[in-house]
Amino acid sequence: MPREKWDEMQQEKSVYKPMLDVEGQVQHLKDKGITFQLVNEEEAKGYLRNNNYYFKLTSYRKNYEKYEDGDNEGKYISLDFGYLKDLAIIDMDLRYMLAQLSFDIEHYTKIELLRLAEDLGEDGYAICEDFIKSQTEDQRNRLMNEINRNENSVYCGDLFSRYPENFPLWVFLELIPFGRLVSFYGFCAIRFQDKKMKNKYFMLKTCKDIRNAAAHSSCIINDLKADTAQYDTSYEVLHKLARIKSVSKNVREKKMSNARVQQIVTLLYVYEKIVTSKGVQEKAVERLRKFEERMMRNIEYYQDNDMIRTNFEFLKLVIDNWHLNV
Repeated sequence: MPREKWDEMQQEKSVYKPMLDVEGQVQHLKDKGITFQLVNEEEAKGYLRNNNYYFKLTSYRKNYEKYEDGDNEGKYISLDFGYLKDLAIIDMDLRYMLAQLSFDIEHYTKIELLRLAEDLGEDGYAICEDFIKSQTEDQRNRLMNEINRNENSVYCGDLFSRYPENFPLWVFLELIPFGRLVSFYGFCAIRFQDKKMKNKYFMLKTCKDIRNAAAHSSCIINDLKADTAQYDTSYEVLHKLARIKSVSKNVREKKMSNARVQQIVTLLYVYEKIVTSKGVQEKAVERLRKFEERMMRNIEYYQDNDMIRTNFEFLKLVIDNWHLNV
């Protein structure tokens, strides 16, 4: 690439974009071909002021194609502000639902580890010490920083002060974040020589990604394109998906090639495998039912957008078959 072209590209990347007021934001959306039929311009301005912010709301544009030529070149095809608003609300409900399910997964993962340690006669102190020793120096430093943050916590500070040097397993599990819990689970899978735990460990890593996205209020369904997954889907998950007769192999593979859909479906599978309480499961079913109803409420908005519509229909089939027994 010529040096001049490279310099030009770098200058374009570093162009300063001034902050727009809501009038400017709405005008910019109109310039991009976004219509205001379901939500008029004044309602849109109120929504952007009080309910959501421009950068987050417009991230869902990535699910829409643009005209490639003609008078409308560069403008979005069949995109209304109301569709962006609907997607943002669905995404919010999805984050809330996934966060709650991931809290349950975290709780029952701890229960499983404590039960296995007891059944196998593990020393509650030695297993934690061995895990810490197994870490690289950098990993160990980060782990201890995570634990030390609890020193002044009003929730875990008493546990930290009671065990200043050596942590028993039941305390250790209360002091580490979910990501570290997943790492510890993988360590235990090797220690216990448990193949099922090893498989579950890799699925828990996938759950961690979507859990963190939900907990940090990141957008989830703002990119539903195929072929974004970095890793293959677990065989266990694919095997269970294959039992849904109305989903062909091609559809299954295409939908699960999207990183976000892959992570959502994996979390739904792991939930069923780890959470054992009937009462907790029933609450999860109710949350899933409410989310599904909201996701499909305005499905007619997406009749001209196969990517959004078919992904919603796919998630509905998974929820129906795995959790709602439809």
